[in-house]
Amino acid sequence: MFVCTRLKWVIYLTIDVLSIEDENQIKDAVKAAAKIILNDGLVVIPTDTSYGLACNPISCDAIDKLIEVKERDRNLGLPLLFSNLEQSESYHHFSSLERVIARLFWPGALTLVVSAKENVPEHLTVGRNSLAIRVPNHDLPRSIAKEVDGAIVGTSANKTGGPSPFSIDVAIEQLGENIDLYIDGGPSAATKNSTIVRVEEEGSIKVYREGELSIELLTENLKVDSDALKFWTTRIIYADM
Repeated sequence: MFVCTRLKWVIYLTIDVLSIEDENQIKDAVKAAAKIILNDGLVVIPTDTSYGLACNPISCDAIDKLIEVKERDRNLGLPLLFSNLEQSESYHHFSSLERVIARLFWPGALTLVVSAKENVPEHLTVGRNSLAIRVPNHDLPRSIAKEVDGAIVGTSANKTGGPSPFSIDVAIEQLGENIDLYIDGGPSAATKNSTIVRVEEEGSIKVYREGELSIELLTENLKVDSDALKFWTTRIIYADM
């Protein structure tokens, strides 16, 4: 939630930074970001973890720009952010256990690696038939996804291998003038990126990255949920990364 008193634009040379200082003005920031995203631009946005680099996932031009700016391996997939679970269902058929996990931890700092529906563009799956998806616990990215009526890319707003941007300054230092708009929501309350897991076919949970949501907390919540215990083997396994 934003707690200050007004909305202001700050211009750093040719860098546009929109500082949100009034929760009543978040709609202006959402509309500005959505317009840029729908026109194949790049926007840096606050999330509940690190700042994210957002663009239109169905635009090859936008994806090309993002990959160039981040200096990211083109063979790596890009995580998607959604306004809610229902919106994400256009990209994936949820299993029973995945639905339980989404209910318990979304909105929140948990990314699910899931199988993609057949109609998902290949430039998002890069031959793996999988996607990383999340509903963040932050009004701004969820509202942008709602405004554009679809997913937005939500990868970290840094150069590949660079420090994770938990403040807007860290993102600006790395990405500079290559971004159409930076939205400054203040320093993130988080100190880690999202936790990444996948539900395996037999019902175990594979951990690809432990982040802001600890595996201990994830496990504790699942063990006391009657629906989770119907589908989860209680096994947590760690991927070889």
